[in-house]
Amino acid sequence: MAGNKRDHAVYELAAEDGSAVLTIATFNAQMNRLVGLKFMPADLTTHWEALSDLPDAVLEAAVTRAQKTRADFPTPVELRQDADQVKAHAFIVEPAEDRVVALAQPFTITVPEVGTVVSVTREWRYYADRCSDTGWASWWCGTVEDRRAPWMPISSCGRRGDHDAHEWVGQCACWESNPALVRKREAQRKYAEKPGRAA
Repeated sequence: MAGNKRDHAVYELAAEDGSAVLTIATFNAQMNRLVGLKFMPADLTTHWEALSDLPDAVLEAAVTRAQKTRADFPTPVELRQDADQVKAHAFIVEPAEDRVVALAQPFTITVPEVGTVVSVTREWRYYADRCSDTGWASWWCGTVEDRRAPWMPISSCGRRGDHDAHEWVGQCACWESNPALVRKREAQRKYAEKPGRAA
């Protein structure tokens, strides 16, 4: 969509603060979400050149806003205006450091129903296995445990009165100190503070 040569490769850009920005594949996928609007350009190279510095989370949020508020396919300027409106709410993630380690004993798994055999040779190491570095963890409230998953500790959800047993989600204990979460929040703060993003 954004030029034939670009369609055959994935380009990773990086903002000045090191946050993950945009790939051509992600850009094309987001533009495809706007095909129902009128007057879609045949070539989106101008859009790519004007929007390629946006973090992919911000572009996704801007496209969602355009879907809800526009009848015509937005120009690059209009999409940047949409990005300015939504950037404070977009979840911007900077590239994580490589925490992949080789397995001492690689193994294979077979994908159910398809039969494809996948060789597993590496694993990703989380700072916090409890929440997989998302900052959110699950607990089980109640004494009926037939549906409780093994990773859910039992803890009251805080609701008053009798209610059925259920899963509930809250902030993990690592929320403030987890390096992965600290980097994500810092990248989002830096982007939100930068002037002229929608100029």
